[in-house]
Amino acid sequence: MLNRKISRILGPVLGSMAFALIIGVMELTPAYADDTAVNASVNNLTVAATTTSAGVTYAENKDYFVNINKSQVQNGIKVTVDKAVATKKDMEVILKIESDKPIDKVDHSNSIFEVTYGNYDNDFGRAISRQDNIDDKTMTVTLEKYNYDGEYSSKGDMRVDIVLANYKVNIGMDIPVDFTESFNNILDKDISGKIPGTNYNLNKLEADALGTRIGYTRPEGNGNKGKDENALWNSAILLKTGDRMYRMSRKGGYSEKDGVGTGNYEIGSLSYDKVKNEKNISLIPLICNLTPDEMNKLYEDKDENNVTKDLANNISYEKEFNFTDGTKGEIYNIERKDNTIKVYCAGQSEEESLLMACNINMHYENANGKVDSIYYDNKNVSFYKDANKAFGYILEFNNVEKDKPVALNIDKTIKQADKFKLEDEISLLK
Repeated sequence: MLNRKISRILGPVLGSMAFALIIGVMELTPAYADDTAVNASVNNLTVAATTTSAGVTYAENKDYFVNINKSQVQNGIKVTVDKAVATKKDMEVILKIESDKPIDKVDHSNSIFEVTYGNYDNDFGRAISRQDNIDDKTMTVTLEKYNYDGEYSSKGDMRVDIVLANYKVNIGMDIPVDFTESFNNILDKDISGKIPGTNYNLNKLEADALGTRIGYTRPEGNGNKGKDENALWNSAILLKTGDRMYRMSRKGGYSEKDGVGTGNYEIGSLSYDKVKNEKNISLIPLICNLTPDEMNKLYEDKDENNVTKDLANNISYEKEFNFTDGTKGEIYNIERKDNTIKVYCAGQSEEESLLMACNINMHYENANGKVDSIYYDNKNVSFYKDANKAFGYILEFNNVEKDKPVALNIDKTIKQADKFKLEDEISLLK
């Protein structure tokens, strides 16, 4: 059973007080531990279970990962820094944690996983970890780090710190790394364009081993900032490559000294190798005009939480979806094979259909029909038009655990389709 928990991890910048609060009464050497262990020869991380965080990340980018295989053992816990990959802005590190006794699958609240790299790692305190329990005594941890205000170098010294307070483990390892291969395979293009109805100006298209990003700038301190945020809060920014589309998420916003804010829209599953030969890459904005009060009212509607769902191939889903104008959307077919689920959906217009396609997400369910502790990462979703049905779209959910019960959910905010506007497609490769 694979058990996943996402947590935002506190970093060393929080100082000794926050560190002491997290560790509690545990006796430790001053944070963090010195790297006193020698390299140990260990087996590479098994990636046969490709639905784990580590497995998916490695399987899709194995040509760019650097094998490290450095271990330390403390109090019966063996920690291995297994593999790592980095680009100019992103880094991922795969850890393997083994114990001679069962590891708690749920409570990692007294744990710290941190990685720093080079002299320009300006994202202190924002490492993100995804944890997968392979079995009772083995856990993998995938660390993600984004450098908001600087760039990583292709070679340097990486520091990994692991604190497992419940097991009295405090380990730090300094590791020289060379990421030249991933740095040699980067798409970096200047672009121009504007997200309609906002002050967001598009300026950069980047793709590397860890995903594709669209960079933007916006004036800070102007009266339209709040309006921009409200408009984009529930909007969908879609990236189209060839005939496939992906919903992007915002990442990395900050203000510069000259009064210009910058940030990115990102899709982590769309790596350099998938876009390097694409001739047509474009952005499709679906702008939401719901006010915060209108959105809150939709989410507070208790009647909408008791919808009837159909069941097919261990997939629970809402077959029909009612829009507030009286029109209906539908999920008209579902296919499941191995680790892929295909969902066929359509509304009664292009806008309704596209709204459904980019607002259906999935989660695993346990035997009681409740949300399972195992997490499905919805970034592994793409969609494209169904040539055999008017307004039809096909969603592909990849890297799904075979035969495990899942539930599909449709974001209820799209019920008010008239509050969304499908803007013109913005070509990024002119």
